Amino acid sequence: MKVSTFLRTACVAGLVSFLAGCAHDITISGDNSALVAKTASPISKTVGLVITDEERQKEVITPGGGGDKVSYKPYQDLELPIYLELSNLFTDVVKLNSKPDASVTQAKKLSYIVTPVITTTSSSPSLLTWPPTDFSVTLECTVTDLSGNLVVKKSVTGSGHAEFSEFKRNFGLAAQRATVDAMQKLQASMQDSPELRQ
Repeated sequence: MKVSTFLRTACVAGLVSFLAGCAHDITISGDNSALVAKTASPISKTVGLVITDEERQKEVITPGGGGDKVSYKPYQDLELPIYLELSNLFTDVVKLNSKPDASVTQAKKLSYIVTPVITTTSSSPSLLTWPPTDFSVTLECTVTDLSGNLVVKKSVTGSGHAEFSEFKRNFGLAAQRATVDAMQKLQASMQDSPELRQ
């Protein structure tokens, strides 16, 4: 290969890489002490929270600032906050790696199965720094009975914003604020669902 051809190819590859930006790892779950406290009258039922190993390993990449991107694992990061919020609502919560069969539901004394779907967005107007200043977490929780019949489906969206001066070493701050907002809204929404107390 000619030197001029090699240099041209290298320059094109470098330009593509620059335009594509980098993906920086962040965590979208922060201080769980900011979550809402346990309700005064929790629902007297045991629920199973289904998050599969495949979901835990699912990586999501969304925009940051400066043309860069951020990467994170929403199901892995949010499994504990979701579990804690459900624990605030129900007398007991059981983590499950897959949809349970009859033997599991009987052994765990489950009343409902909760299956979450998580979607996220992020953005930043900065041309110089990569952490996202705005983040959203949409959490849709489907609650079914042991026969698979829909009991209730709740969808909430949490939003988080962080200024550049706040980041310090916590580059996922906007995302973590969005997570807390989503969890608080989820608990309030599910708490007001009479279907779950039947």
